[in-house]
Formats: sequence, structure tokens, C-alpha cells
Amino acid sequence: MDFPALGPDSIPAIATLGARAVLDPPSEAELRAALAASDQPATIRGDSTRGVVATVILGQRGYVRFLAVDPRHRGAGLGRALLGAAENDLRAAGATSVTIGADAPYYLWPGIDARELATVCLVERLKYERVEVNFNMDIDLHHLPDDPGGWRVATTNDRTEVDEWATNHWEWWRAEMVRAVHQGGLVLAEDSNGIAAVCAYGVNRAGLVGPVAVRPDLMGKRFGVAPLLGALHRMRAAGLTEAEIAWVGPVVPYARIGATLGRTFLVYRKPLR
Repeated sequence: MDFPALGPDSIPAIATLGARAVLDPPSEAELRAALAASDQPATIRGDSTRGVVATVILGQRGYVRFLAVDPRHRGAGLGRALLGAAENDLRAAGATSVTIGADAPYYLWPGIDARELATVCLVERLKYERVEVNFNMDIDLHHLPDDPGGWRVATTNDRTEVDEWATNHWEWWRAEMVRAVHQGGLVLAEDSNGIAAVCAYGVNRAGLVGPVAVRPDLMGKRFGVAPLLGALHRMRAAGLTEAEIAWVGPVVPYARIGATLGRTFLVYRKPLR
């Protein structure tokens, strides 16, 4: 099958397709941010009424950021053909591998939701290898520990310091932290040496928390608690009743404040030859 390239004007229709095709559909605004970012525009192919795939590239690694096939058009090879087109685009762009999931900084999910059985079966039939398992944690915002204080919301005046701090300590999450500053969704705590810890929220998806990061010399000393709880209390004040801590690393810090294990995501990778 030949699939035309789709532009940003197709994103409203893709959002409508996603609402039919995936369990946790992103909003039109979330899709636009993920697929039309000026610093990492996605290549989108397909038919926005039947099925679409979107890819991005980081160095020599290619990623499938979005894949949706209308349930009414499954079972006829459309998903297989879309992934084949995605692999061709990434190969032509110089990628040596393609990964589904774990595609910071504009990821929509940290992998394939384990409940999306049809997608999991599709990629395994196409010889993708499962290389990673990620998960979120759920937290009921009605039952938060008290706000401990000791935090503030970063402003655009903090952008340079946040950028430098992230570059020095957490480069993988730098772009998300900087974007959170501009969105008003980065909570930080400080000590005599500057930024001690940060918690971002709502960066890629509404209701998601992360990244959460602590300066390496302070790790294990609970410096991340204040900005984390500060962010959660702000989310509750904005009217949310629950949140998901996304792409969790250590579990203990979140379990301490009442979070429970939530959705699981599977990351798949395949070499491109």
C-alpha cells in the first residue's frame, strides 16, 4: 500500500481517529504538540479515516510516536503496511533501528499500553523485540499528604537556570523540563546551591506527572518530596481528581505518598537493515 504524507492540517482528523482506535486517546492539542513540534516534527503517513502512523528520529534511532488503525479496518494488513511505511521513512532518514515507546521528549505513552493486545501482537509478528517494560503509578488527589511547602513554581526567568541544571544532571529530560517552565507546570525546590529538585506536570498529556528529578548529590534524601507534593496539590486545586506519575523509575518515593501501581507499557525495538 502507498500512503501519502500528511501535514499538520490533518491532526484534527487524526485525533478523531485516535478516539476510535486507542484506549487512551490524546487530545487534538496533545497530538499537535507531539507531532508538530518545531524542533522534532513527525513524519505522518496514512489515511486519517482508516489508519495513521507517525515517526520521529533522534540521532540514528527512529521511533514510532503514534499508530492508530480504526477497528473497522483491522485484519486486512493495514497496520502491517503502515509500520512498513514507517520503517522505510526512518531508514531513508538514516535510522539504524526503530523503537515503539520511550520516545522523549514529546512521547504520548512510554510504550505500547499492555491492554492494546492487537498492537502488541502486530509488532511481535513483525519481529520487533520487547526490550523494556515501563509503568505508571496512580494517585488519588483527594487523599494527598499535607503540602509541606518549601517549593515554588518556576517562571520564565528561571528558564536558563533550569536548562543548565537539566543539561548538567538530567539531559534526557531537559527539553521537557524547559517546556514545563513555559507552560507554568514546573515546581522546584532550592537550597544554597541552587535547584535541588523539580517536578513537572501536564507537559505532554494532561494529568501526567513527570519528569521528577533530584540533584544527584541529594538523591535518597527526600528532597524530591516537596516539589512532587506541590505539583500534586496544584493539580488538585485546578480541579483534577486523579493523576498518573508517568514512566516511573524508583517506586518507593511515590508509594510513600499513597501512589499505587498502574498501567504497564511495553517497549519494542527492531534493527533497520
